[in-house]
Order: sequence, then C-alpha cells, then structure tokens
Amino acid sequence: MIRVLVVEDQLLVREGIQALLEKVEDMEIIGTASNGYEAIQHVQKSPPDVVLMDIHMPKLDGIKATLHLKEHFPNVKVILLTTFAEEDRIITGINVGADGFLLKRLDVNHIVRSIRDAYEGQMVIVGEAARILAKNIRDAKYNKKEVLNRKLQVRYIYLSKRELDVAYALMEEMTNKQMAQKLFLGEGTIKNYISEVYTKLGIRNRNDAIAFLQSLFKMENY
Repeated sequence: MIRVLVVEDQLLVREGIQALLEKVEDMEIIGTASNGYEAIQHVQKSPPDVVLMDIHMPKLDGIKATLHLKEHFPNVKVILLTTFAEEDRIITGINVGADGFLLKRLDVNHIVRSIRDAYEGQMVIVGEAARILAKNIRDAKYNKKEVLNRKLQVRYIYLSKRELDVAYALMEEMTNKQMAQKLFLGEGTIKNYISEVYTKLGIRNRNDAIAFLQSLFKMENY
C-alpha cells in the first residue's frame, strides 16, 4: 500500500485529489495539508511514501518545503504540482530534490501512474514540464554559469558548485539577501562563500570581484 500525503492550499482541489486517490486500491491517503509548514509537521509525525506537493502555497511554498523534506526525510518521494509549467520553478524544484513534476490538469490516470513510478524510485516529469527540462539540458552547454566556470578554470581558478553559484550571483550584482533567497541559504552562509570566492580569485573586495568576473565575458564572445 502506497501511503500518500496531499498538500494543496485550495480546499476544492485538495479534496478532489483526495477523493480520486481514495478509490485507488493500492493507495492510502494518510492526510492532507494546506501549506508547507503543515506538510512538514505531518511528515514528522507520520512519514508518507509519496507527497503530492503544490508549488504555490501561503506561509511556506512547495519548493522550500521540498528542500526541507529532502534534507531530513530523503526516502520520502515528493511530486510537485502546479497549474502552469514555469521554467524557473521546474528547474529549481528538480534542483532541491523533487522526484517529479506534474501539471494539475493531467487526468487521474497520469497522476496515479506517476505516484506509483515515484514510489518505485523513478523520476516523474511529463508533458510540458518534460519538454522544458529537456530544453534546459540541451542548452546546458550554452549556460552562462558553466561558461564562467570554464573561463575561471583556464585561469587555474577552481570553485565548488556553491562557490560558482555565488560567483555567478556576484557577477550579476545580486545583493547578499537576493543570493540567500535564490540559493535557499542563510545570509551568514552567503558571506562565508563570498569570502571563499574572494580568496580563490585573489581579490579583497566586492567591487573588484564583480569587475573581474564581468571582464571575463567582455574579453571574447561566448
């Protein structure tokens, strides 16, 4: 029996999904939640096998809730739900560890099959979400962050993945607060990463670091 938690802020949608899944013989709805905080509390008390998690919710959205669940309950599968396939949300959701991404307009058979597939350990991405992810993979070689990484490496500067994220954000002239929100890290952690980037670049201040990183893209077309 697959234990399922339904997390959705809209009551009618939540009850609709619950009613549909309750008719499926190999699934048990162990509870529902209306936001990410409630979902986390429920999982702490009674971990499900699969969580159907809406992305857009008040108090704590599905992306941040998924990040927390994957850090503390890695065996719980999380399938993100949304009305529209937004590229940033899809990529961010996959990056924080989501096991699938579904559009709410899919029929019940798709949802049921996706729950079973996620339970078996498969990544579940269908329809428009799959096309967006495939395009992102195809375009990866043209990704500006990866270009920055290659330009640094040819200068014998090697950054970790997080340091590269921060260096790229610096180049984009993002504030520490903006970086923290984008990377789901505390501002104190961001400051530590910035210090590490400064050290590896051999630079002592923010303005010089930004100028150096931006200059890498002015030297030649990428």
